[in-house]
Amino acid sequence: MKNTFKIFLGFAVLFSALTAGTVRSQGTAGAAQLLIPVGTETVALSGTNVGTVSGVDALFTNVAGLARHNSGIQGTFSTTSYIADIDVMYAGMVVAMGETGTLGLTIKSLDFGDIPKTTSFAPEGDGQTFSPSFYTATAGFAKAFSDRVNVGASVKMINETIEETTATGVGIDLGVQYRFPNQPLTFGVAMKNVGTRMNYNGINLDQDLVPDESESGSSAESFRIIADNFALPTSLDLSATYQLNMLGLNMVFTNHSYQSNTMALGAKYSLGSAWVGAASTVTVGDDDKPTGVSDADWEEWSGTNWGLSFGAGVTVPVGDYVMHVSYALRSANEYFEDQSTMQVTFDF
Repeated sequence: MKNTFKIFLGFAVLFSALTAGTVRSQGTAGAAQLLIPVGTETVALSGTNVGTVSGVDALFTNVAGLARHNSGIQGTFSTTSYIADIDVMYAGMVVAMGETGTLGLTIKSLDFGDIPKTTSFAPEGDGQTFSPSFYTATAGFAKAFSDRVNVGASVKMINETIEETTATGVGIDLGVQYRFPNQPLTFGVAMKNVGTRMNYNGINLDQDLVPDESESGSSAESFRIIADNFALPTSLDLSATYQLNMLGLNMVFTNHSYQSNTMALGAKYSLGSAWVGAASTVTVGDDDKPTGVSDADWEEWSGTNWGLSFGAGVTVPVGDYVMHVSYALRSANEYFEDQSTMQVTFDF
C-alpha cells in the first residue's frame, strides 16, 4: 500500500502542476457552491483535517475518511449562515459495511430567499420575485486497506436552477489517508471536483429581436442565447497532521485551478468528550503585480476573503445512541459577513 500511496500522490502532484491557479485565473470556474465548506470541524480547522477527517463529514473534505467510520450508521444535519443572507443546509449519512467498506450519501442545498426581479424597464424591481435552486448530491465509498491506509472515491451531481434555466454537471473526488507506523503523523491527499463542464440552458434565455435596418413593421425574430460553458472549481489538497497527545497540529496546501493557491495552519485540542479548534488561511503564489495596479488593489486581488476560523464541539450520550453537537465560525476579512455553522450528528 505504500506504493499505491506514492503513485496516487505522484499523479496528484502532476495533475496540480498542470492545473495550477494564479491570481489571473480567478473567476474562470463556476459552480462556486462546491467551495462552501460543511462540517463544523472542517470549518473550524479551515480544511486542514484532510488526513484525519472521519465519517459523514469526509464526503466534503476527503472521501477516504469515510473508512474511519467502521461500525454502525452515522447521520448528520447542519445549517450554515453564509454571505448575502444565503443559508446552506447539509444532511447526510454513512453506513459501515464491515470489511467491504463504508458507503456515504449527502446533499447540500442553498436557500437564497426571495430575490426581487429586475429588468431593463424596471431596474428597481417589477414587484415579482424569484428564488434560485442550487444543490449538490454526493455518493461516496471508502475502504481501509490496512490499519494505516484509507482510499475513497465519490461522485457528485451538481444542479443550479434559476427560474426555467438550468445548469447540470457531474464531478468526482478521490482521496487517500496514510498514517505512518510508529509515528504520530498522518498524511491526507484529496483531489476534488474533477468533472464535466457546465452551461446554462432554458427558456429564460429566449429573446425576441427586430434585426437592425429592417423595414418598418417587420416581425421580431426569436432566438436563444447560447451561454458559455464553465469548468468546475478543481482543487488538490495535500495535508499533514502531527498528533501530540491530545493536541493535533494540522497543515494543508491547496492547489486551485481557478485562483491563487492557499495554505492553512490549524490546531485541534481534544479533552474527553469535547474538542476545540482554530485555524488561519493565507494565499501562496509568485505572481508579479501587473503594471498600473496599486499596491492596495494587488493586495486585495491576491489575498483571501476569509480570516481566522474556530469552533468547538461536545459528545453527549442519548440513550443507546451518541449525539455530537458542534459550532464553528469563519471570519470574513471584508465585504462579507462571517460564516457560522451549527451541526448535530448521531451515531446509531
